Amino acid sequence: MKTMTRIFWILFFACTASGLALPFQPAAAWPWWNSAWILMFFVAVYADFAGWAGLSATRLCAGTVVVSLAVLLGLGALTGWPVGPLRFTEHAGLRLGGTIPLMLPLLGFSLLTVSGLAAAAAFPGAGRMGLAVGTAAAFLLTVANGVEFFTASRIWWLWNPWGDGAAGGRAALSLGVLAAAGFALALVYPVDSRLRLSRWNAGVLAWISVNILFLAARLAALIP
Repeated sequence: MKTMTRIFWILFFACTASGLALPFQPAAAWPWWNSAWILMFFVAVYADFAGWAGLSATRLCAGTVVVSLAVLLGLGALTGWPVGPLRFTEHAGLRLGGTIPLMLPLLGFSLLTVSGLAAAAAFPGAGRMGLAVGTAAAFLLTVANGVEFFTASRIWWLWNPWGDGAAGGRAALSLGVLAAAGFALALVYPVDSRLRLSRWNAGVLAWISVNILFLAARLAALIP
């Protein structure tokens, strides 16, 4: 199990490194990359999680997070509430129930999980509530950092909660909902006491590498 987990982490990091070229390519280039990256990310995170929490706890946690995020995405797609209007494109992949792209809730679970590991590494002495706050902050930072990547480089969805300006109330509401969702779902995770002993792990490095990838897309957008 540990060997397979390492293999998937290696494949994920290799795929992420290759993705650094995507922001400098035409929009939605390498369509095969989308599913490969998300699946390797999800499997690596899931296997790593199951390695210390056990399969039952991992299934329960992953199922809760994936279903909750799917509902949140579905509400945005169908009603425009509460995260603002969302419209998924053909680049987002296979649809769940004809509306929600199947891969995106899996990506959300992976991002939230590594955000929790990053928060634990940054604040090893934090209690459960403090860790949930840190997880929500790291998750929100990652999603906000990735908006350019999601909407311009990969074109997985079209999302404009800001209306005529980023200072609008709809933007604040959208970000607040994401932060609240990240906080609530962080409380679903069992506490890993090992994080108090070993702060650096593949999950923390994954959070950093994903944010570097997203930052590359933001920088590429500034190049004329």
